[in-house]
Amino acid sequence: MYLNVAARLKPGVALRTAVVQIQLAMEEFRSRFPAADLPSHSLATLEPVRDALFGSARSPLAVLSAAVGLVLLIVCANVTNLLLIRTTSRRREIAIRAAVGGRRGRIIRQLLTESLLLSAMGGTLGLVLGMVGIRALLALNTVQSSRIAYHGSVVTADWRVLIFTAAVSLATGILFGIIPALQASRGDLGQALKEGLGGSAAGLRQNQVRSVLVVAEMTLALVLLIGAGLLIRSFVVLRSVNPGFDTQHVLTMQISLTAPRFQKTAGVAALARDTVERLGALPGVVAAAVLLAVYHLKIA
Repeated sequence: MYLNVAARLKPGVALRTAVVQIQLAMEEFRSRFPAADLPSHSLATLEPVRDALFGSARSPLAVLSAAVGLVLLIVCANVTNLLLIRTTSRRREIAIRAAVGGRRGRIIRQLLTESLLLSAMGGTLGLVLGMVGIRALLALNTVQSSRIAYHGSVVTADWRVLIFTAAVSLATGILFGIIPALQASRGDLGQALKEGLGGSAAGLRQNQVRSVLVVAEMTLALVLLIGAGLLIRSFVVLRSVNPGFDTQHVLTMQISLTAPRFQKTAGVAALARDTVERLGALPGVVAAAVLLAVYHLKIA
């Protein structure tokens, strides 16, 4: 028998300490009740409830989060390129404002405000689409499990998601908006007021920055593409693993026997024989078999 217990650690008690204590308690139980006939390898293990519920899903979620981060960086590089192009067309306007007394810090703050407004709008739209996407994915889910609770009631965007989205939007708005702002507010006013800035030193510097961003974008896209290819390859390999028998057109089911007549071996054996005979008589069934797992625990 397996007994699963959920417990809350007392404040200040580490998980390692609790593991040692529960193992000592197991040894004491075995010595006090030898008639229980517990196997010598029987152990009581402790693990955080998060690991028990989501342990196998943690690695795929980490890979997915890394992929999302790379996509975010690619999008930020694209937006930064667009902002650089936009500030290039506004360079004459910014030079005129600086000529009439506009300070560089004020101009930078204005451009950063525009960048933050753009990132806030993008973060809000992404949050709305994310919540709609969660509901859509849960609607497609046909298997209920303890990981997602009933109809995905535990999978939702709570206040932590809102704070994280706001923090990421603010950070990206500042980080990827400061480059165009510094480029637009820097340079010779006389050169900026002239026409044909394409051959000026400022234009060359902006072209260099855009080239760096393009290289970074291509690098991130290549890493993301390689990662996606490896994930697809791993999925294909897992699907093609030979289990040692033919899995085509094979169906399985599990039955829990709790009625009093199944407390004896004869009742279980009779049910197994009857099940195999009835399944084998169904049209289209080639073969049928039963696997019995019987647990017996004797306690004084």
